[in-house]
Amino acid sequence: MALGRMGMRLDDLRRLTVEEFEEVVRQWMEREETKYRDEWERMRLLATIGVMPHTKKHITPHGLLPLPWDTKRSRAPKKQVPAIDRESQRRRFEYRMKNS
Repeated sequence: MALGRMGMRLDDLRRLTVEEFEEVVRQWMEREETKYRDEWERMRLLATIGVMPHTKKHITPHGLLPLPWDTKRSRAPKKQVPAIDRESQRRRFEYRMKNS
């Protein structure tokens, strides 16, 4: 994933600690999610503009095409994942680097 989709160089990947790599992946995923949502927001706005001349009702982009992130998410507790100690994380990371 890091070398392919994210476009990282192998040298850069090898210099990262497990925590740094996790943060890089989190930031990359957040950027991808933002781009995805932005595309849908633009599509919703264009659809609204296209439909407006053909209806007498007042329509809004949110009313015409509701998207999953429009509603507030419930604050249900998430499942707790057991914590992995740093040594186990390091061994796991090194194993994946050798076998990739």
